[in-house]
Amino acid sequence: MKADVEVLFEVPEIENAEFLDESEVDPELLCSEEYASRSGTIGPFGLFALASEDQTEHTAIFFRIYKTSNRYVCFMCSDQSR
Repeated sequence: MKADVEVLFEVPEIENAEFLDESEVDPELLCSEEYASRSGTIGPFGLFALASEDQTEHTAIFFRIYKTSNRYVCFMCSDQSR
């Protein structure tokens, strides 16, 4: 089964996002280091993707917003340990 989901979050203080130098960052590595329980300026925030009706199987999907020199970027990561 596959599902497309649209989720909207309001971020009122986005200008306070942490700076990220895109040329020096591997997003996959950053997601593996930025666990869902570690706080940042904006994030993590997110949801659980449920895989069973009794909610025993789930994956934490979390988002972090960063500021680069000319735009904002949002990382969507998952944390299998949660």
